Amino acid sequence: MAGIPVLMYHRVSPNRGRKAEKLRVSPEKFGWQMKYLFSRGYRTISASQLLDFCQGERALPKRRIIISFDDGYQDNFLYAFPILKKYEFRAIIFLVTDYIGSDSSWDEKGPEPLLNWAEIEEMRQAGMEFGSHSHAHRLLPSLPEEEIRLEVERSKSVLESKLGESVEFFSYPWGKLSEAVKETVKDCGYRGAFSTLPGKNGVGEDSFALRRILIRGYDTSFHFLLNLKLGRSRV
Repeated sequence: MAGIPVLMYHRVSPNRGRKAEKLRVSPEKFGWQMKYLFSRGYRTISASQLLDFCQGERALPKRRIIISFDDGYQDNFLYAFPILKKYEFRAIIFLVTDYIGSDSSWDEKGPEPLLNWAEIEEMRQAGMEFGSHSHAHRLLPSLPEEEIRLEVERSKSVLESKLGESVEFFSYPWGKLSEAVKETVKDCGYRGAFSTLPGKNGVGEDSFALRRILIRGYDTSFHFLLNLKLGRSRV
């Protein structure tokens, strides 16, 4: 299947004896996945490079990929970051600005620690990208227009102030979007936004509904390869 794959992760941490979870990939599995990608000639690109490609403004070599993380869990720093550095891969991490340095109180499985600003800066200095995952991880399509704008605009402002650079990409909390939400994200100055719609990203892709492939903790190595080939997670 043609197009650029964007892998979507959340947590990378040990299961500690618990049953494998949907959104928690073990460091061993993540390490195997990154080693496989590197050994097969995959190299990471930035979100801006992807968008330029989708808009027909940039040609890209084969086997280019994006690695993304939603929510900004602290285990991204503790476990994923060293592996990414080992293979000289970059990733884009979407942060919930009101909870940075705190925990994921919205998480149905219980709150987990999130990245703090010092960890974010260390990752940024090493080449990681950061985008917005809203200010408070609310279900955007259910909100009045003014509250949608507050969630989208405030997160961008906070990130740009702290990081000292432009923040151009957004990821919709829970992957939930509507035309009104998309228009608000665009109006607030983002260049593009990532959804949870399956598939790879080709020329002409909607810049505010970029596709991703969910990587799940209970998927086998075979299913990872299948997901990569087909551009979607197995049912």
